[in-house]
Amino acid sequence: MSLTTDLPDLSGEEGPRPGRWPAVGPDPRPDIDGPRELTPRELVLRAFDPKLECRGEGLPVGVCLGGSWPFFLEKVPFRDLLADPKRAAAIFYGVNARVGADFVTVGTGATALLLQALGAEIGYNPRRAPSIESTLVNSEADIERLDVQKALSSEGIRWLGEVARETVRLNAGRRALFVSGRAPFTLAGQMTELEVFSKGIYKNKAFVERLLDKAEQLSAGYFEYMLSVKGLDGIFVADPSASGDLLSARHFERVALPRIKGLLDRLKTLGKPSLLHICGKTTDRLHLLPKTGVGMVSLDSKVDLAKGREILGGQLAFAGNVHPVFVLEDLSPGGVAEATLRCLGEARAAEGGFMLLPGCDLSARVPEANVASFVRVAHDFRG
Repeated sequence: MSLTTDLPDLSGEEGPRPGRWPAVGPDPRPDIDGPRELTPRELVLRAFDPKLECRGEGLPVGVCLGGSWPFFLEKVPFRDLLADPKRAAAIFYGVNARVGADFVTVGTGATALLLQALGAEIGYNPRRAPSIESTLVNSEADIERLDVQKALSSEGIRWLGEVARETVRLNAGRRALFVSGRAPFTLAGQMTELEVFSKGIYKNKAFVERLLDKAEQLSAGYFEYMLSVKGLDGIFVADPSASGDLLSARHFERVALPRIKGLLDRLKTLGKPSLLHICGKTTDRLHLLPKTGVGMVSLDSKVDLAKGREILGGQLAFAGNVHPVFVLEDLSPGGVAEATLRCLGEARAAEGGFMLLPGCDLSARVPEANVASFVRVAHDFRG
């Protein structure tokens, strides 16, 4: 069934149900004996405690890392939704609810819309997320011309706020809603040519630092604007360019890590939990991530979860990392279930401080039945 332009009635839906866990804090219904069933939102938020073991059954699970998979699934091009934030929210939230996700992000398209507001040309492809088609910055003079406040008050960012408000209304407190956006290092790299940025890290540090200053202002302002929407629970920061596939651990510590920390320090007063995703190989920098102040780390499929548990255990909660292509796209629902169970075993998920996520964003080709199978394994998990 596809969603239509009419808003769905989600008042009674729950999707695949998580298991019963002991309640967090006082039970609001003292007349009921025994542990109450936690809501999907509570399952997610308690997973941010790296020392809280999984007792009972059921694990929190998310299916989208800020990507456009729900729009692909419903065959609605992102560009067609820019005039209709309610329809965008209905599709994105409706698909997440239909497969039973506990963790839902808002902010799809934020990077493209922010850079478009700064003057970049944006490309729209019905099978991919919006892409940046032009270069904003080639010199320090170009950096000075970037108007952050103008970008943050643009029509595109107001659209994202409207999508967030409608998503909050549809959610009615059931699921954990996090606002997704880019970390300053990745955002800065998307403002200029990759070669210019890469060489600058070594040969023009002043240029790179000034560009990072501007990117941090833009990223922080975006998150602050979005989190002014009441009902959003946390922050999902994506920093794909900080991957070990692209950046050494030494340069990550010098250039990218301080900007993640700077962003989260700016947002600390909002009192929201934060989740960080870095694409690719990150094992050599996991020990550095507690310095950022982040609450949970989403690990790519290239990271061994047992090693991740060994490095992060007791310091940071972590999430991951079923392969989005070789498992979620290519296998049958039964194959997905088997691979997901192996993932939970490798993560020692019963030890807690863990949320099940894909290892990276889903492509347009991932079948809904596979995602539903992935979710079901987490909800049926019994440690």
